[in-house]
Formats: sequence, C-alpha cells, structure tokens
Amino acid sequence: MKKNISLLIVLALFITSNLFAQEAKKDTSYWKKSSQFGANFSNAGFSDWVAGGQNATGFNVFFNTKGEYAKDKTTWVNDLQLQYGILDNGTGIKKSIDRIFFDTKVGRKFSKTWSFVGGLNFQTQFTSGFKYGATSDKDIKISSLFAPAFITEYIGLEWKPKPHFNVVFAPGAMRQTFVSDADVFQKNDKGVLQPAYGVPVGDSFKNDVGIMQIVATFDKDVAKNVNLKLRYQLFVDANKIGSMDNRLDAKLAAKINKYFSATFDLILLYDDDQSFKIQQARNLGLGFLYTF
Repeated sequence: MKKNISLLIVLALFITSNLFAQEAKKDTSYWKKSSQFGANFSNAGFSDWVAGGQNATGFNVFFNTKGEYAKDKTTWVNDLQLQYGILDNGTGIKKSIDRIFFDTKVGRKFSKTWSFVGGLNFQTQFTSGFKYGATSDKDIKISSLFAPAFITEYIGLEWKPKPHFNVVFAPGAMRQTFVSDADVFQKNDKGVLQPAYGVPVGDSFKNDVGIMQIVATFDKDVAKNVNLKLRYQLFVDANKIGSMDNRLDAKLAAKINKYFSATFDLILLYDDDQSFKIQQARNLGLGFLYTF
C-alpha cells in the first residue's frame, strides 16, 4: 500500500510538470522554458596492469526541465531533474547515481531585487540502494523509493540581484522525512534496530520545524558552451540549532558539438541524522545531450 502511495505521488509530480508545460503553450509571452535530455557512457579497462585496476562500464541518463513564469510582479519557477545510472565492474550491475528532484516556487516582487516567496521541494530516488559486501552472504539494503524522501515547504524572502543568481531566506520552513521501506532500518552490533535517516524505529515519517532555511542557486554559462549549475541548501532544525544540515549540488556541462557533451556532477551533504561525516557523490560522463 505504501509503495502504491509512493508511486502515485511520483506520478502526480510528472503530471504536474506536464501541466506546467501545457500552461506555457497557452501563454508563451509570460513563460520561458528549457529542457535537456542526455545519456552518458564510461568505460575503464586494464590488461596486465602492474599498478592494479578493475574493468568497469557505466551508463547513465538524465532529464531536466525548467519553466519560469513572469508577469508584472508575479513569478513562478518549476524545476524537475531526473537522473539514473548503473555500473558493472565484473561483480554485477550496481546503481551509480539515482535522483528525483522537483522544486516549485511562487514569488511576488516588492522591489527590483526582492520578493516575497513560498515554495515546495521534493527529493527521493527511483530504486533500492545497497551496502555491497557488508556481510559474507548478502548485500544490505539501505535505501529505496521513498526511503528516504524529503519534502520541504517554506515561506520567506528572495534576493535576486542577477538573472542567474538568487538567494532565498526562509525563517518559516518545515521538512518531512519519509522512510516507507522497513527493510532500510538496520541493527547495531547488539542486534537493536536503529533509526533510519532520523526517522524513529516503528515510524515511517518525521517532521522537522526549521527556524531558518537558506537556498542559493547559480545557473550560468561560465564559458562558451560551458554551463555551471549550483544549488546550496542550509536547514536549521529548531530542535538541533547547533547542528545544521548542509547540501551542495553542482553540475558542469560542456557542450562539444550539437549533440555531444561532457558532464560532471557533484553532491556534498552533511546531515547528522544520516552520518557524522561529509557525504560525497560524483559522476563524470561523456555522451549525448539534446537541448530543447
């Protein structure tokens, strides 16, 4: 039942994105749209290489679409990003990157660079993730669709001094963490189940009230045919003021010609509900890119 609900929510996000696109067609004078579809391939091979190495083949696809509405003092920005990748290093196919990201923000300008804003952000993944080789007999599931999933609602002020850069200050923010798969709750050395992503054992949901959220975004061509996207998020939980959650998403895309590009993705995350270390995920690819 929970999986059905999860799939329905994800489907609703796709339908919502499609409605945004249809609305843009009705009144293109107020909408600006951009979309990207890409597929990257990577391969590493070794033969009698003394220094050591492991053959590996990887493949990932991504789809990004963004719609920006602006009329008089009203703005509305919708951003959907989907990415999935696999890797085969001789020990079986494993997931290399997995991301569902949706963000919607409505604003009302009260000066040239400042607006009142309110919005919602949703993040999860498509398939299960595992800790490989954790035990002698099996891999351990540590994530899946809606396990975790994060939904953040906020109201605040936006400062946008440049078209490619903005910062949102939200003193009113709430974040829900969902863990819909009981299998991702792990036991400690004493055999006792532990919380997963901050969600207590026996629950599938946790609500956090933020006393401040700051989101800064940068999206600009930094050189000819080279685009850089950055998104930094700071969330201060009212119950853990001394421990702030930080996340940085970066994507650099260099267009080689009309249909081919090189891309580099980097995610840095610190959230002590998940780990006391800085988490890092990166992906480098060369492949097909179509912009429309």
